[in-house]
Amino acid sequence: MALIELALRQARRSRCRYRVGAVLASGSRVLAASPNVRRNNPMVDFLHATFHAEEAVLRQASGSKGRRTLYVARVDAAGRPALARPCRRCQDALFAAGVTRVHYTTSVGTVDSVKLSGAPAGPQHWRTRPLHVPLQDGWPGSAAWSPGL
Repeated sequence: MALIELALRQARRSRCRYRVGAVLASGSRVLAASPNVRRNNPMVDFLHATFHAEEAVLRQASGSKGRRTLYVARVDAAGRPALARPCRRCQDALFAAGVTRVHYTTSVGTVDSVKLSGAPAGPQHWRTRPLHVPLQDGWPGSAAWSPGL
């Protein structure tokens, strides 16, 4: 899962309190990649005024069509993977944009998957099917990983 690695790199670029990165792909082709970013409203506390990474990649790839997969990763202050399952607002946006599957990091060093059903009722039909893919050597949390990457 090389694309989840790219999502982890995007998460490390984030300057927000919760460091999240996302990659939108069609097959193995990357359509967009972005960390979560702050909005430019000076009246709102910057810790609470962010475009989620999922929203940011949907904005970047707004013209693309077809079956798309999203990879979402979150890192903690030490650079280790943390739970990055999309929130309800992002699930709504992903459903509307036609994203069919989301792979996301967990706090136990695995990657889980969520598949969006084709039901018109919306994101309440997201079903989790854990993949439990262990993090490989060189990933955060493994003995070979270096936080200076």
